[in-house]
Amino acid sequence: MNKVAGYNTFQNNYYNNSVQSKKDTKSEKAGTSQKTADTKKTGQNTPQLSDKAKALLQDLKKQYSNMDFFVAEYDSEEEAASYLSRGSKDYSVLIDPEELERMAEDEDVKKQNLALLDEAVGKLDEIKEELKDTGKEDEVITLGVSIGKDGKVSYFAELEKAGERQKEFVDKIREDKKEAAKEAAEKAADKGQDKYNYEHSKRTTVYADSAEELLKKITNINWDEVKEQTTVPMPGGHFDLSV
Repeated sequence: MNKVAGYNTFQNNYYNNSVQSKKDTKSEKAGTSQKTADTKKTGQNTPQLSDKAKALLQDLKKQYSNMDFFVAEYDSEEEAASYLSRGSKDYSVLIDPEELERMAEDEDVKKQNLALLDEAVGKLDEIKEELKDTGKEDEVITLGVSIGKDGKVSYFAELEKAGERQKEFVDKIREDKKEAAKEAAEKAADKGQDKYNYEHSKRTTVYADSAEELLKKITNINWDEVKEQTTVPMPGGHFDLSV
């Protein structure tokens, strides 16, 4: 599971760029400036944090160097997942901005939430070990937790069941060092390898109020009920044709 971070980074970079490119094309056709749209979106979604909250966030990133921290408002599990899935480290953590402000202002609230975070991460570590025994370890792309208002903790997992050739491609990326793998992929692309090597995979997200519930949902995933996506392995990520 420690290899999840490398795969997630590899997968998300090209995917995000491809999606943005499609959005740009649609915006141009509609006669709308994508730059303007992005500015509005950022203004709506980026929280305005106090200096204390910003300082606390930086401290958390240093203290928990194996985690990606995101601060954003969210009203649903799907919204939370959209942030958590962006992480490239061992775990993703999403914090509601109001709760981060409370932590910055009140030392007791800070200690309480950090204790909850430590407990949650400890349970995610246990989930990793459990998944090794079930053979589902490689199906998990991202694991994370969200800390909502009043310190409510929720658990998250993003899963993918890949085609056999896609698995081989990912395994090679995982085995090599990051830079070496990138160079190898670029050379392969220059030679035209895998350019039209379409693969089929299935992806889904599960949510839970406890680590035990999350593990149960992961192990009980019925992939036959999950819609298949068509992707093309590319250097730095996958191009999702279903977008």
